[in-house]
Amino acid sequence: MNIQNLVFATEALIFVLVILAIIYTLGVVWRVEKKLDLAFKLFFVSIIFFFVSQIIKNIPMLICCLEDSYFELAGGIAKLLFIAFFLGGMLEMRSMIRKMDGEK
Repeated sequence: MNIQNLVFATEALIFVLVILAIIYTLGVVWRVEKKLDLAFKLFFVSIIFFFVSQIIKNIPMLICCLEDSYFELAGGIAKLLFIAFFLGGMLEMRSMIRKMDGEK
């Protein structure tokens, strides 16, 4: 197995896992309320941006004549948004847990 096949298999696994994360997170968002709802909405949006970054990363590989630098920038911005929304979701969950524990 050469390295290109391994890279392709890894990218395919990432796509499958991200799609599963989107489906399961969306299922949770539909069932929770209030503060937990906001946290999971932030997690959902972060997963969407991660998915977008993976799509953008792989477009030049699928279409050989496109300029890579623009896709690298767009992919980097999507990953930045992923981290920002994921962190927002984590902070919201932390705040909710601290409130339940009586720390706030």
